Amino acid sequence: MPEIKKHLSIVALGANRDKLARDLVTAIARRGCEIVECRITPLGDRFSACLLLAGNWSAMGKMESALPGLAEHLGLSIQFQHTRPAPAEPDYRPYAAEVVAPQHAKLLGELIGFFTEQDVRVHEASVQAYQSGLTGADMCTLHMSLQVPVDHHPQTLRDAFMDICDDLHADGLLDPIKS
Repeated sequence: MPEIKKHLSIVALGANRDKLARDLVTAIARRGCEIVECRITPLGDRFSACLLLAGNWSAMGKMESALPGLAEHLGLSIQFQHTRPAPAEPDYRPYAAEVVAPQHAKLLGELIGFFTEQDVRVHEASVQAYQSGLTGADMCTLHMSLQVPVDHHPQTLRDAFMDICDDLHADGLLDPIKS
């Protein structure tokens, strides 16, 4: 009988420094855990990491016991919870949305609200604000991965998406993810 894997979700935040990602990942591997999902990115001058770990009962116990000391040693604030991998979603198709727009506080909320009203799940979202090198305008780029119900008509969704982009003075693309 195959060994049942346990899962642990970890969120880490701290001052950014060279080799911090390597030190964190190495510490996890030393305790016998496998990184199943990982997102490491700077947030301002902070280091941030979201990780989903998998391992047997013993490895998870070692990891969980080591986290407070590891947080102190690496200068991180670490939160964790036991979890399970996300279930398969056969009734949904993967889509990607990309939006480039003038920066304003309600932009992300408007787009998430739009997709929610369409019964589309926002799986992941990232936003990068920047100042245009050409004009100096405050701009932002949003990338979203979405789960669209298979019974949604793609062109109807795409047309509604383009309408909200027009309302937000934004340029947008909505395409299936081919994986």
